[in-house]
Formats: sequence, C-alpha cells, structure tokens
Amino acid sequence: MILNHRLMIAIVKRGHSRDVIAAAKKAGVDGATIVYGEGIGRNEKPTFLGLPATHEKDVIFFALDGDNERAVAEAVNEAGKLGKPGYGLGFTVHLSKLLGVPHLSQRQDDRKRKRGASELESELKDFQLIVTIVNSGDSSKVVKAASKAGAEGGTIINGRGTGVNEQQKFMNFTIDPEKDVVLTLVPSSYAEQVVESIEQAVDLNAPGKGIAFLIDVEKVFGVNHSSLRNKNQ
Repeated sequence: MILNHRLMIAIVKRGHSRDVIAAAKKAGVDGATIVYGEGIGRNEKPTFLGLPATHEKDVIFFALDGDNERAVAEAVNEAGKLGKPGYGLGFTVHLSKLLGVPHLSQRQDDRKRKRGASELESELKDFQLIVTIVNSGDSSKVVKAASKAGAEGGTIINGRGTGVNEQQKFMNFTIDPEKDVVLTLVPSSYAEQVVESIEQAVDLNAPGKGIAFLIDVEKVFGVNHSSLRNKNQ
C-alpha cells in the first residue's frame, strides 16, 4: 500500500526556525527536526569587507499528511519570508513509508485519484534535489561547480561518515572522516549537466571522494520558478 505522506524540507535564515515551526504546527504538522547548515545563493554576497561571509541556515524537516501539504507550505512560506533574497526556500518529496507517526500510518495515497497519472508524472519531474556527500572542505567546489552549470546555490550540512576505502585508525580507534552534505535544488531540465559539473569538480569516481544522487521533488515554494525554467531556454 502506497501512503499519502510527504517530507517537507524548509531551508530558512538562521533564527527564523521557531516562527516557521509554530506556523507549520498551526497548519497541521505535529513536529519538526532542525539541522544547522550554511549556504549561499546568487543573491547573497560571498564576502564582507574582503572576508568570507557565513550564511547560516536552519534546515527544517517536517513529516506530514499529504492533504495538509498546501496549507503547511503556505504557512512556512509566509513565516520564513521565503522568496525574499537570502531568506531560503522549501520543497516536498513523497515518502513511500513513514514510521514513528502512528496516526498517519494508514493514510492512503490519493494523488492519482485526484489527478491524472500524466499530470502527476509531469509535476514530479519539474524539479530535482541533488544530494552530494563529499569530504569536509570540498563543499565549496561542489557549490561553485553547480552554480557554473546553472544552479542558484546550495546548502551545506556537516556530518560524519566512513566507507570501505576510508578506514582510518589512531591508537587502534577508528576515526570517522568528516563529511559535507550539499543540497542543491535545480529544474530537471538541466539537473544532469549540474551533476556532471559536480562530478568533474570533485572527481566523484575516485575512491573515497564522495557520492551524489538525485531525488524527484513534488512541490517547490519560495523561489522564482519562471526565472529558473528560463535559464535553459
């Protein structure tokens, strides 16, 4: 059984997450998880007085009922002032399974009943999220390469990870290498060329350099859709 669940991700300016979560709860969301990150877009100045500027962001994850998607998106968009330069954006993806939220576990997916299959397929392919996981310090290369290929910018989240080619030890203790996770939202029309640019910039095919993958995005808010689509015309 396919369920009518969504994961909404809102990338907002640091300090706005409390208001955004409060608005989302009023619109029907039970709770949220915040991850701290940093990012830069085309409308944000990369330096201040000649020094690198830090653009701190809050990345908020909401699990929600698909029937509430529009209301929650509107509430988050307004509370976070999304769409204003430097304030952030939001998007949702469909979840095939959701655990830990019992009252949503039996909600069936009614997308195809409400809309034709061709309409749904077209909607799903409008935008894609590129997730790139690289060694700490390589995120700037990813953002620069993505921007060069047409992306508006990226959001960086710090993490840890280890792969089969990265087993490092210090005094018999295993060290988990630090990682940067870069989220890049792009129209599907040029997602492949952005991925290729990233792949070349950080040599993803080399062992231990990182990975990248694409996720279909259902709904995007807080960005100028027309300007993004016109880039490739």
